[in-house]
Amino acid sequence: MRARAYTLAALLLVMMANGLQAVEESPSITITSLNEGDWIEGEVEILVDGDVENLELLVNGTVVASANAGESLIWDTRDANATSPAPFQVVARGELENGTQVESSPINVMVLYPRQLTYDPAMDIQPEWHPDGGIFVFKSNRGEEEHIFKLYTLIPGEEPEQIQTDRVYHGYPGWSPDGSHMVFNSYDPEVEGTGEMDIFVVNLSSGESIPVTTNSDFDDSGRWSPDGNFISFHSSRSGDLDVWKVAVADNGTPIGEPIRLTPGDSNEHCPRWSFDGEWLVYETDRVEGTDVWVMRADGSDARQITDDNYDDGYPGWSPTGDWLVYDSSRDNNTDIYLIPTDGGPQKRVTMHHTHDRHPSWSPDGRSLLFHSGRGGDVNIWQVEIPDLSVIDETEEDSGFCTAIVTEENIDEVDGACVATFDDEEELEPSESEDSTLPGISITSTLCLITLIAFMRRRSHV
Repeated sequence: MRARAYTLAALLLVMMANGLQAVEESPSITITSLNEGDWIEGEVEILVDGDVENLELLVNGTVVASANAGESLIWDTRDANATSPAPFQVVARGELENGTQVESSPINVMVLYPRQLTYDPAMDIQPEWHPDGGIFVFKSNRGEEEHIFKLYTLIPGEEPEQIQTDRVYHGYPGWSPDGSHMVFNSYDPEVEGTGEMDIFVVNLSSGESIPVTTNSDFDDSGRWSPDGNFISFHSSRSGDLDVWKVAVADNGTPIGEPIRLTPGDSNEHCPRWSFDGEWLVYETDRVEGTDVWVMRADGSDARQITDDNYDDGYPGWSPTGDWLVYDSSRDNNTDIYLIPTDGGPQKRVTMHHTHDRHPSWSPDGRSLLFHSGRGGDVNIWQVEIPDLSVIDETEEDSGFCTAIVTEENIDEVDGACVATFDDEEELEPSESEDSTLPGISITSTLCLITLIAFMRRRSHV
């Protein structure tokens, strides 16, 4: 019993020492624009808080940027030869008025490297991966009048190839499950307006197209279900925009009448099927802004995923169904974000000052396509992303240490946990703290009181 008492006393002394060290080493400079585990790309503005001069930014121990007091630090992460995400540790350094050099706590981030895939001065937009990956489709007005768009396929690293069809205008293309047909929306610019858009399917071998819808209203954003039995789309035929689906044959010929999946007086549009075909994701303005929702393939069990005042749109699924990708317009700019399907913190993917839109997740889960004006013209870009399963595992492991050490649990507490307790759970000193005791933290004081009380109790046993 006496040995256990001495062990507890030693552990409390370690906690006191850590408390003293944490206060003495608390940084006078802090990076405020980055959080642990952030993804970043391009030119990144680093904001620093602290009354220091001669700011420097250290990345993996190397100074990459400097600035005067009150200025932001700019880190250009771009690397023309890099494609895969890479980890970096970021530290801000500065000088106090007395010349003492101080550093911020390190922050670990992951740098992403978006790369441009098309280079035409026209508009290349709305990319969509083939179900097997390796090739994607997009629409472009290259070589055409500004309002006329054709369809192209591209294997990254090669030249685009135009899809031959018997239609003049093409929009929002998507593949059939076997890749033999393409669904798209179209109208006749000679006799119709864009408000009379319909859904079509083209046979990629013959170039012949057939109408899936023949409605005088606006039908758009057709997407083939993974089992090939349905094509979803949104339509204004009910007054507002709603998500519909229609049963189709293998060649896209409609079977029966379209079924409305989202009754109500709000606008629901841009549906996309989950990879397993059980769910649809879509955007809606049911509440302020535009948010991302999901529902089952029959329209039931509708659930809100994003809940903010921004315009969140063009949502799509990860291959596993655990995450959603979408673009979000914030502060007069649009970027790509991810969010867990079950809800949780968002992951920002892009942060360029131009618009990044219409993401499409690769079937292997490793990369995203999107269109962007970051190259000067609007073209197709691709970015590889980190393994999201690693993020899930990290978030599940909280690394929490026991806060209260007692006789009952002392055998369960290891030295490493106690040694890091004060660092992980450091308490801010109160404003009324005695200035003559700058090195004593609240945690250390509590440890001292506990130790004295414990030893006094032992002396009477």
